[in-house]
Amino acid sequence: MATLIFASGCGTEPHFEPAPTLGTQDREVLYSHVWSADPGIDLFGRGAELVRATYEAGNYTTFVGLENSYSGFGRAVGGEAHHTDPDIEYFMTSRTVESDTQAEGTSFGHITAYQSTETSVAATVCHYYLFPESGTNISLNPLKMAFRIELERAGVDAGPAGIPDTDPARKDPRAHRVPTWNVFGDWKITRLHYLRQLNGDVIPRGCTDWWRQQFPNFSPNAGGNLVPPPGFEPPTMPVAVQYPEWIGPTDAQ
Repeated sequence: MATLIFASGCGTEPHFEPAPTLGTQDREVLYSHVWSADPGIDLFGRGAELVRATYEAGNYTTFVGLENSYSGFGRAVGGEAHHTDPDIEYFMTSRTVESDTQAEGTSFGHITAYQSTETSVAATVCHYYLFPESGTNISLNPLKMAFRIELERAGVDAGPAGIPDTDPARKDPRAHRVPTWNVFGDWKITRLHYLRQLNGDVIPRGCTDWWRQQFPNFSPNAGGNLVPPPGFEPPTMPVAVQYPEWIGPTDAQ
């Protein structure tokens, strides 16, 4: 099983202010997501928004169960997946809580290998975590956590993207940590798959390039995965403000 944000350790990330005190509706979420994408990918476009929402909702489901996750996620993903489903991860769609132990931290996610049409979206999400306290950080050794995400449009309308987040370092007063509307609309998630190299899955070059940019002192091991140098101490940082934030649908402006 892929480990989400249960464990602990920056690369060349921009400065982010610590997240301010959360409202009552958001206090159950102790971690944030900070997103980036390959050049040419609109992080605020509808396709990238669906990719972000799919990964975030699957992560959140681990802690709260499918019925309490992002609005519309359960319908979009087709309910709880079977343990042996090759396309949809059970642990990200389980009706029951898979882990009741969150850790404060920042999940850095990067969108690569992106393709989209009027009726489909596909991308790979590569990621790692940084934590406020020093300690073991399995997401950095080695750098290999990546998911393949694919969606298909079931309805006639792709739906509009949400309100863009114009400041990555500051919290928008309109935003909620968990979106208050159904981001997915009529889209169906057909793949939410953790890439397991031992099973023959291939992590795209875009992930390796991004990881290498974030951690230039890492080098490939015998398996081709980037690992830290001897004596490496995982960096720490306060929990960053979510970026992009879930501010609201465009018709709420």
